[in-house]
Amino acid sequence: MDVWIVLNPILKVQLYVASFGSVGSFLFTLHFGKKLFEQQQSYCDNLCHKSTLIGAIISLLMILSVAGSLGGDLASVIDFLMLRLAMESKSGVGYLTAFSGFSIMLMAHNLKIKAKRVGLFIGSIVVIFSFSMAGHSQLGGVITQALLMVHLFGITFWLGSLLPFRWICLQDDTTNLSGLAHQFGILAMGYVGLLLSAGFFYAYMLIGELSLIFTTSYGNLLLIKIIMVCALLFLAALNKFKLVPSLEKSPLLGVKKFKSSVQLEIVLAFIIVFASSLLTTSITLPVGV
Repeated sequence: MDVWIVLNPILKVQLYVASFGSVGSFLFTLHFGKKLFEQQQSYCDNLCHKSTLIGAIISLLMILSVAGSLGGDLASVIDFLMLRLAMESKSGVGYLTAFSGFSIMLMAHNLKIKAKRVGLFIGSIVVIFSFSMAGHSQLGGVITQALLMVHLFGITFWLGSLLPFRWICLQDDTTNLSGLAHQFGILAMGYVGLLLSAGFFYAYMLIGELSLIFTTSYGNLLLIKIIMVCALLFLAALNKFKLVPSLEKSPLLGVKKFKSSVQLEIVLAFIIVFASSLLTTSITLPVGV
């Protein structure tokens, strides 16, 4: 069995997770920074910094993976010709761009507050843009690239907020959780609207016919992803209309239920990320698309 068939999706999952942890936690603090306690802010900063470092490392490993895929064996990852070809390929350029974005974010962590925020914002855009530089998004040109970026920004904010919320639920002082969750619900409606609409048009432009969702491997995996997203939407609605109000009425029980819901969302999020990884590394688009 080709080792890269297994390794590529695993590395891509880690790259997605690192992006959610870095860009997502930054967007979380960007929106909620004034309402976060000092310890909560510190946790988000540490999560962003560590995720950014991991993302930079994974980006470089992805380039080695491209070299290995091109050469067909493990020795190709140290072959200068294969490495050069990898870095000149569309995938390689995309991963180098991701590395650049993560590097900008890493440097930004050493700056003062305003400059740090600007640096993290620029780095986040570069990281998100890197995902549109190779793969299926290239097939539709600028339009599909733009749709993918909008989709990724939406899902990154949503999924990137889950770990901070879980961590807050585990702390002794959760007095600001209700306000944070309420504001998140309002913002999430806009982000979710963008990610769903962009995701729908992006998928439609790629596969062309909705019937292919049921008759092709790519479509079947995409359908699984859609079902998981719908499950996430259900949990999000449950949080907004039932669990968030309970945080004020019965704080202790409300926090416990909210934490359980967030943890379930994290599990569903991992399934979605794994499906996305397979769709972009291992499963080809239907023939004729």
